[in-house]
Amino acid sequence: MASAAPLPQQAASVIPGHIADSTVVSCPQTGVTVPADYLGLSIEWSMIQHWFGTSRTSINSSLVNLLNSLERSPSTRGVLRIGGNSQDGYQWDQHGSTTGNTLFSGTINAGLVDAILEVARQSGWKVILGLNLRNNHPGMAQSLAKYVVGQDTGGNLLAFEIGNEPNSYLSLTAYLARYQAYVAQLDGDPVTANKPITGPAISENADVTWAHDLWARYQATGRMPFTTWHDYANSSSLALLLQTSKITEFTTRIEAMNGAVGSRNHRMGEGNDTGKGGLDKVSNVVGKTAWLIDTLLAGAARGLRGCNNHAWDGHYYPGDNRTCWYTPFVIRDGQTSPRPGFYALALFKHALGRRFCGVSTANASGQLVRTWCLTDPSTNRIYAYVINKGGPGKSGKVGVSAPAGHTGTGFLNVMTDAGGCPAKTASIQGSTLPANGSYTWTGTLINAVPGTTRYEFTLGECSTALLSIP
Repeated sequence: MASAAPLPQQAASVIPGHIADSTVVSCPQTGVTVPADYLGLSIEWSMIQHWFGTSRTSINSSLVNLLNSLERSPSTRGVLRIGGNSQDGYQWDQHGSTTGNTLFSGTINAGLVDAILEVARQSGWKVILGLNLRNNHPGMAQSLAKYVVGQDTGGNLLAFEIGNEPNSYLSLTAYLARYQAYVAQLDGDPVTANKPITGPAISENADVTWAHDLWARYQATGRMPFTTWHDYANSSSLALLLQTSKITEFTTRIEAMNGAVGSRNHRMGEGNDTGKGGLDKVSNVVGKTAWLIDTLLAGAARGLRGCNNHAWDGHYYPGDNRTCWYTPFVIRDGQTSPRPGFYALALFKHALGRRFCGVSTANASGQLVRTWCLTDPSTNRIYAYVINKGGPGKSGKVGVSAPAGHTGTGFLNVMTDAGGCPAKTASIQGSTLPANGSYTWTGTLINAVPGTTRYEFTLGECSTALLSIP
């Protein structure tokens, strides 16, 4: 595979009065392409009854609409991963009751599975479905898997993920042995035999040998489409989250996984800005979106197969005394409500299926402005993301110089909030997510500076702009 587009921090001539100026250097035919299904959501089993529904006929249509809103086109539908701590805490009982469910332990019944698969069928999103490995009950896992296969009328099942962060309760040797016992149980029934499987869903900074050894055992037969791992930036403040070092830590982890299983053979199945639900004023503010879009783009450029933003909602389980700040949206009584992270995912969707270009950026006055550029091979249109990670008080004019020939009227799409980095509401071009989950916005026309291929605009603190140029 071709090398990734250069990180947008190289020197370029600085235009006085600008906080950053970027030049699109080249868009090679062999450039790295963002996978069409790169964007994903990781959702705890405990949220299914509240967010998805409790049967095939009672699904939450606003969630279907929201998922559709995160697709650039029907060819870029995402991936739902159903798992997390609840994956190894929930037990399958086809006819059981969910009334006693808690945040990370409870019952999966037929109605919950039906709701997942119907939401997936109507939205077109694929599903990675988590099986409980911790209870060491292969028969229960196979029974759940058999029900899933039988009800997957839309063909949305992407893989069964066996276990969640098993490195917290098993040795590698014991894990591989138990995993194989589950595979043998699945293969003992023609309905579930040879169905795609994945793992190891290792926790952040865990030894990637877990992924290497699992991949080596199962990928040769085509049984395992990719491996999975988790990552949280874990910053105690917004200022720390916006540091370039956090992107470096993330890409270092990707490079380790590339070495263990190969580029594009692994998916970040779960992650977000800060573990254990995140932090107020860090995970739920506009500043977080600058980190999130930069992270998504950096991962795609470095060989990550996909990235699933993790979500849950302690609102429904007050007895657990937990609050989740990093969830990109919440659903209450069937109605969607966004947090800033949703708008980051919505803006990022325009990168799906498109190819990275090389960019050179000059940052004036030490301010941190990141620029990524992609092109659509079918139209030759340019898409430039300009991300202001300078923090509070750092705003101003930016410029993007396109390659020769790209001088037509473009569209500017800015995600921002008048309250700046610490604000907890956001929008793209003033449009906000409605309760029914169907989200759209309209960009603003913008022309190049006369006689140049440079487009100039103002970028507020912690704002991100997407500039599209014909």
